[in-house]
Amino acid sequence: MSAETILIDLDVLANSVRGALEIEPVVGGFSLHRLPSWTRSQHADSDIERMASHTSGVSLRLVTAATVLGLDITFARTAIRGQRPAQAASVMCEVDGQIVGHVEADEGTVIVTTDDKMSTTLPGGPSLVLLNLGGDGTREREITVWLPQAASVTIHGGAADAPVRATAPTDAVRWAHYGSAISHGWVADNAIGPWPVEASRQLGWDLTNLSFAGNAMLDPFVARVIAERPADLITIKVGLDIVTDDAMTRRTFIPALHNFLDLIRDGQPDTPIALITAFACPIVEHATGPMHEIMPELWAASTERGSLTLSDTRELVAEVAAARQDDMLDVVDGLSLFGPGDASHLTDNVHPDQAGHNLIARRFVGQSSDAAATLGNLVGRLAARARSLS
Repeated sequence: MSAETILIDLDVLANSVRGALEIEPVVGGFSLHRLPSWTRSQHADSDIERMASHTSGVSLRLVTAATVLGLDITFARTAIRGQRPAQAASVMCEVDGQIVGHVEADEGTVIVTTDDKMSTTLPGGPSLVLLNLGGDGTREREITVWLPQAASVTIHGGAADAPVRATAPTDAVRWAHYGSAISHGWVADNAIGPWPVEASRQLGWDLTNLSFAGNAMLDPFVARVIAERPADLITIKVGLDIVTDDAMTRRTFIPALHNFLDLIRDGQPDTPIALITAFACPIVEHATGPMHEIMPELWAASTERGSLTLSDTRELVAEVAAARQDDMLDVVDGLSLFGPGDASHLTDNVHPDQAGHNLIARRFVGQSSDAAATLGNLVGRLAARARSLS
């Protein structure tokens, strides 16, 4: 950057963060987490902590007339030994609803994990993320910097060719979403690739993405986090991880889901909640977990008797919802968002490709905008209310 470069105060960058629930001061900057630190003592292992440090749906919201923005970031990316290399860290910049810059960084720390959830850390240094914002250098605009969906970040500082400040708090619809790897966007193409991120962009909603690859297990600490954070809409997508890990039976799933909802209702008694049943995944529709990888990036169901199939979980979600008699709770058929006819998008038999994510986002947005649609029972009512207030 030129000699006229203006350094951005770390406090400005910290105040601009959206979608992260903890900003952790570290030497030389701050790290971002999608779960607060108090939950860590309740984690079963380090896997969910690592997934919660991935910045899926997390962004920096800034106001500036700058034409160039530079950020000094150390990324921590995850590789699975013998199966999946570390994905490049994707950072995208949005101005007036249009993506104007995209940087992919291969530098930084790499955390190499194994099937037994052991890990080795290979330390790495920071990256200079240089984003060209366009503009004429005189007119201030709102800038959204989307952080990586599948990497952790530590922000050390920033600079631009004009002053930068954090945006004011938004009055947009506050949407909290809970889900697994698909909602996390673990294998999405880029920072805006996860379907909840793309849907929130199209709807103009303020997303908190509490989706953790491999870890949508109805953990009570996540329910308490959701309860504590004011929201206008809560969506809960559950089923796939529980089946693929062979984690629950009918006996344990039903009370676990009731408990998850009870904890949320303790803090948010009147917030609309939509329970989204599992998306289509043919290999476990009528077979059980635990799943195993039959070759790199290709998964198969168990050949032995397990606990629940994916179709079982859909029935149990509906059963729990019916038993609660909650007027602000409804069930959304996940197959209406991603059904059996969309299975060609499951490149590894489990996770949708980017076209699949785009399809889910488009259908979610379409149903959210139509108060007569199934999803519209709750989300459409909310969208209509939000439009009336705008």
